[in-house]
Amino acid sequence: MNEAAYEKRGEIPAFVFSPGVPHGDSMKAKFLCLLAVCFAFPAVLVAQLDEKKAIVGVWEVTISPTGQLVPQTGKPVPPILSLATFGADGSFITTIGRGTVPPVPALQGVADEIGPAYGRWFQTTAREFRLTFYHVMLKEGAVNGFVRVQSTDVLSDSGNEFAAHGQADFLDANWNVVFSVTTEVKGTRLETPGQP
Repeated sequence: MNEAAYEKRGEIPAFVFSPGVPHGDSMKAKFLCLLAVCFAFPAVLVAQLDEKKAIVGVWEVTISPTGQLVPQTGKPVPPILSLATFGADGSFITTIGRGTVPPVPALQGVADEIGPAYGRWFQTTAREFRLTFYHVMLKEGAVNGFVRVQSTDVLSDSGNEFAAHGQADFLDANWNVVFSVTTEVKGTRLETPGQP
C-alpha cells in the first residue's frame, strides 16, 4: 500500500518514519501531530489525577468559630456539625440545623434560626477552592437577615478531607453587617452510591 492509501484509511504506516523514505510536507504534519500528542498526553493524565481529588461530593463538616465565647459560661462556642454538598456544576448546599444562631447579643434581635445555605465554589489550584454561600436568618419564621460565608478550602493529599479558613458575616435585612466571625472548618468526604 502506498502512503496515500494509508492516509485514506486514517492509519500511519511504519515506513512513514523509516529513514531514507521521502515524505515531504505530509511527514512534517504527521510529526507535528505526534509531537502534539506526546505533549497533550501527560496533561490529560494530570487532569485525570486532579479530577480524582475534586471537592465534588457530600461532606461531613465541623465548623469552629474562632475566639468566640458563650456569654453565659465564658467557654468557647462549641463546634457546629453540618452536611455539605459540592456539585460538579459549582453549586453548593449546606445546612447547620435549626436554632443554631450563635449566642451573640447582637444577633438575638435579628434571628432565632438559620436556614439552609446555597452558594458557588470554584477551583483556584490543584487542591484549593474558593467558596461563597448564603444562609437566610429567620426571626419567628420570617426572613430577617442573611449570613454570608466566604472561605478558602484546601483538600488533603488523599482528597478525602479538607480544611478551610473562612469568615461569616451576619447581615440584617438591609445587608448591613451586624456581626462577623472567622471560622476554622474541617470536612470529611462521605461515601455516596456510584462514587469510586
